[in-house]
Amino acid sequence: MPCHHSFNSRQMRRGWTVIELIFVIIIIGILASIAIGRLAGTRDDAKLSSDVANMNICITDAQAHYTATGKDFNATDHSPACDFVTCFDIVYSINGKDFNVTTNPTAAPYCADIDYVGGDLAKSYDFGGSKVQR
Repeated sequence: MPCHHSFNSRQMRRGWTVIELIFVIIIIGILASIAIGRLAGTRDDAKLSSDVANMNICITDAQAHYTATGKDFNATDHSPACDFVTCFDIVYSINGKDFNVTTNPTAAPYCADIDYVGGDLAKSYDFGGSKVQR
């Protein structure tokens, strides 16, 4: 008995046209460009947050150093956290006086918002005195 195949147009699977493929590629490209832009912003925010956290640790270490030794940090006493700070400028104690921190928004592209995010850390710290002066 011969085999007869009857093809119904509903049963045939239709492929993608070139126009449909181009539109899909364009949409994927647009979504990818948006995602990459947001990821870059998130990366910069993470770097800025890390910098502020390192500055907090550096200040805490400077205070602990004063408590332990009775002297402010100097250029040889500083903590490793201070080495990883980019968006702040640190002036270490000179002749046992103060520990000065200022913001530097131009140190790296991600430092532009440092005054807003970590500006409260920019002070002159006198751990031996009774106050921290701004």
